Parts: sequence; structure tokens; C-alpha cells
Amino acid sequence: MFSNLSTLIDFVVFALSLMLIMAAVSSLVILVWKLAKDKERENSSQISEEIKKSSLSSNLPVPANDSVPKEMTLEIAKNILEREGYQVSTQSEVRSTTNQSHRTQVSTSTFSQNLPTNHPAFMLLKTGNVHMKHGDFPAAIKDFSDALILNPSYAGAYNARGMANRKMKDFQSALQDYNSALKLHHNLAAAYNNRGVIFMEIRQFEAALKDFDKALNIEPQNSYGYSNRAVAYNYMRDFNKSISESTRAVEINPHLPEAYVVRGIAKIQIGANQAATLDFDVAESLGYKRSDIEDRLHAIKQSI
Repeated sequence: MFSNLSTLIDFVVFALSLMLIMAAVSSLVILVWKLAKDKERENSSQISEEIKKSSLSSNLPVPANDSVPKEMTLEIAKNILEREGYQVSTQSEVRSTTNQSHRTQVSTSTFSQNLPTNHPAFMLLKTGNVHMKHGDFPAAIKDFSDALILNPSYAGAYNARGMANRKMKDFQSALQDYNSALKLHHNLAAAYNNRGVIFMEIRQFEAALKDFDKALNIEPQNSYGYSNRAVAYNYMRDFNKSISESTRAVEINPHLPEAYVVRGIAKIQIGANQAATLDFDVAESLGYKRSDIEDRLHAIKQSI
């Protein structure tokens, strides 16, 4: 009897010790992850913040709108990046890359859509994207705006700022940014896709479909274009077309949770609840929150 009791106590002690060790390891992993994210945010804001600080410490004039003149910003950003170990090309050096790669081809009069990865405007686009990932949309807008000070013809920065403005629910500013991006780069499929989303937000579904069609004409295998078209058809109550479009998106990219959610919503509207549940389960397995699925379903029902 005592032997069995002793064995039971040993087992309980072992189990508790194992649980404590696992809890400690989990806490350590979470702490390391949080510190890494905090460091990423700190690094991402360094360039844009030091541009302003450097201009003030140099007693250089700063306009009343709190933006920095293009030439001043370019020089300050170049110095900061070089101090951090980046090799930044001058404009004459950038021109010499035109025969090396189409991806980094640059006009002799202004920077093109595809900037070299060590260009300050491109670096500001990257820091802005980090802010977007962390949900700091005002900081992202500032970085994208600073990138446009450096390069007013940077379609990618307009497109990125449009996404940030959409997150801020400033749909008119987002629409203006996408229009500017497409004036500069007529074949930017992402901008057509994103502008189409804004048209859906303001309930202009026919205009949205036209933009999604343009995006797919440029990139026929763009799963987001089909998924976005499926969303529009849901709002327009054409659920069979929505199922067809979202199925096409899934065929192109089986790991796109949005497509499963949209298809599931359309299936519920036609009474195929069991099939919809399967789609929602797949979406959830790909990282889509069930609460977000319910919110999406509620939004569709409210609009009908």
C-alpha cells in the first residue's frame, strides 16, 4: 500500500515539475518574441525620426507642414543609412544600374516604380510596412509620405499609403492615393485590387468589379483578385458567382483563408450550411479567427 502511495506521489511531483518547466519555457519564448518585436519597431522608426532630428540639430529650415525638403531629406536619410551599414547609391550611381536589372531600372529624370533596395525611399517604405504590421497606421502614413517627399513618382508608396488610410477608415484619402499610384504605374495590379476594395467599402460594386477585372487582366493568377470579386458578388446577392470566383481563388492558392470565408458565406446564403461549415473550418485552420468569420457573415446579412 505504502509503495503504491509513494509511486503516486512521485508521479504527481514529476507531473507538476514538468508543468512548471513547460510554463517557464513558454514564458521565456513569449518574452523573447516580444523583445524581438519591440526591437523591430524601434529600428523601423529610427530613420524617419532621425530625419527630423538631424534637420533640427543642423539648424536647417523645416517647413510649417512638418515635412522636410526633398534634397535635405535625401541627404539626411543617406547619412543615416550609411551609418547603419547600408551602401546607398547616389543618383548618378543609380542611373548606372539601368542595364543590370529590369527590377532596379531607374529613369534618368526621376526614380521609377522599382527602386534599388538601398534607396532611402525604399527603406522608408519598409519601415512603414513594419508599422503597418504592428497596427501603428499614423506612423506608417508618415513614413510613406516621407518616401513620397524623396520620390514623388513612387507609385508603390502611394499604394502603401492607401492601405494605411483604409485602415484608418479614411476612404477618400485612400482612393486618392490609389488614383495617384495608377496614374504613375498603369499596370500596378495591387493598386487596382486595393482601389476595388475601397469601392466596395463605399458600396460602388460595379466600379469595384471593373478594378478587380483590370487586376486580373494584368495578373491572371492573382488569387486575391478572384477572392475580392467573390466578395463583391456576395454583396450583390449573386451567390453562385461568388462561389465560382472564390473556388477559382482556392484553386490558385489553397492557403488563402479569405477565399474559404467568402465561399462559406455564399454557401450559407444558398442554404448549404454543412458545406459552409467545412469552408469555415479550413479558414480557421489557416489562421482566420472564428469571431472574424461571424463578423463578416453578420456584415453581409446586414447589407442584404
